[in-house]
Amino acid sequence: RIGRADDPVGDTISSTVDHCHLPRTTTMVVGSSNPPLQVVLGSRASSDSSATQCAAESSAIRSNSTAYILGTSAYPRLGSGLKLKIDGRVPMEDRKAPLSQFRPKSLLLSTFRVVAINISSTLSTYFSDQLTSEQDNEKLVDDGEITPYEADEMNEEWESREWQKRMDILPKKIEYALLRFHACTALMRFYELIIGRYILCVDGNARLESGSIPGRDNSTYEHSVDVMDKLTRDPFQASLRTSQILHNQEHSPGKVLSSDGKETSTSSELYEQMYTTCFWANIIPFLAELTVQHGVLLYGYGVYYMEKKRRRKEREMSNNDDDEQCKDEQDETEPVDETAYALSILFRSSHLTFSRGVSLIAASVGGAVGSVIYPGWGAIFGIQIGDTSVGALLD
Repeated sequence: RIGRADDPVGDTISSTVDHCHLPRTTTMVVGSSNPPLQVVLGSRASSDSSATQCAAESSAIRSNSTAYILGTSAYPRLGSGLKLKIDGRVPMEDRKAPLSQFRPKSLLLSTFRVVAINISSTLSTYFSDQLTSEQDNEKLVDDGEITPYEADEMNEEWESREWQKRMDILPKKIEYALLRFHACTALMRFYELIIGRYILCVDGNARLESGSIPGRDNSTYEHSVDVMDKLTRDPFQASLRTSQILHNQEHSPGKVLSSDGKETSTSSELYEQMYTTCFWANIIPFLAELTVQHGVLLYGYGVYYMEKKRRRKEREMSNNDDDEQCKDEQDETEPVDETAYALSILFRSSHLTFSRGVSLIAASVGGAVGSVIYPGWGAIFGIQIGDTSVGALLD
C-alpha cells in the first residue's frame, strides 16, 4: 500500500503494461483520488511512428492525470518525480553521450556528410565561376576584342588551370572541415556538460540533491530539466513526433486547437512549434560554432601580428640593406598600430557574432518550413539551407 500527501490512508497499486511500447514499459496507478497518480517505469518513447501515435493517444486518454518517471538504469541521468513529455518521450532522451560522435556509425555518417558537403560546394563554385568566365569571354567576342577561336582557347585554359587548382586544395579543405566539425562537436558536449552540471544542476550530485519524489515541490528541478531537454532536442525526431501528434489531435481535416485554444491549421501550428524547437536545439551548436570561429580569428590575427614583429626586428637588425631598399619595404614591414589592431579584431568579432545570430534565426525558420513540407529530413535540410544562405550573404 502506497499513500499520497493528500491521501494518508493509501490504496493498493494497480500495475498495467503499456503494450503500445517496449515490453519493459510499465504504468502504475497509485491512489484513487482524482486525478490519480501514475508512475511510469522505463521509456514510453520509440523511434517508429506507431509508438509515437500510441503515446499521443495515451496522453489524450489520460489527460486528466499526471505521469511521473522513476529513475532506471536505462536513463541514469534522471531523478525521480519527472513528468513524461506529451509525446511520451523521457526528458533529455535525445541528449548525446560525450564521445558519441566517435562511435563507428556516427563517425562514418559525419565523415560522409562533411566530405559530400565540401565536394558539392567545390563543384558548384567551380561551375559557377566557369559560367562567369565564359560569359566574360563572350562579351569580349561581341565587342570585337578577341575572336571566337581565342575565346575557346581561353575557356579551355581556364578550365584546365582552375580544375587542377581546386582539386589540389580539396583534400586540405576536407581535412580542415573534419577538424572543425569534431572541434565544434566536442565544444557542444562540453557546453552541455557545463550547463547540465553547474548551471541547471540536472547532472551528477546536483541532480541527486535537486530531485524529489511526486507530491513534493520540485518545480525548479522540473523547469531545469525542461530547459536542458529543449537545448538537447534532436530536430529530426522532434519533427516526426510533433507532426504525428498534431495530426492525431486534428478535430477536423487540417485543423487543430493551438496552445491558446484557438482553431488554426495543422501546418501553422507545426511551423510555430518546430520554430521554437529548432531555435532552442540550435543554441548550443551555434554557440560552439561561434567559439571555433572566434578561435580561428584570434589565431589568424596572432600569426599576422607576430609575423609583423618578426619582419620589423629583421629590418632593424639588418645593416647590409641600403637606405633605398629599406624605404621601399618600410610600408610593408611597418607594424600595425595596436589600437587599430584591437579595433579590427573587435569589428570582425562583432560581425561574426551578428552573422551567427542571424544564421540561428534563419536555420530555425528553415527547420520549421522543412518540417511542414516533409517532417524529419525536411527539418534537417531546412536548417542546413537557412544556415548556409545567411553564411553566403554575410560571411
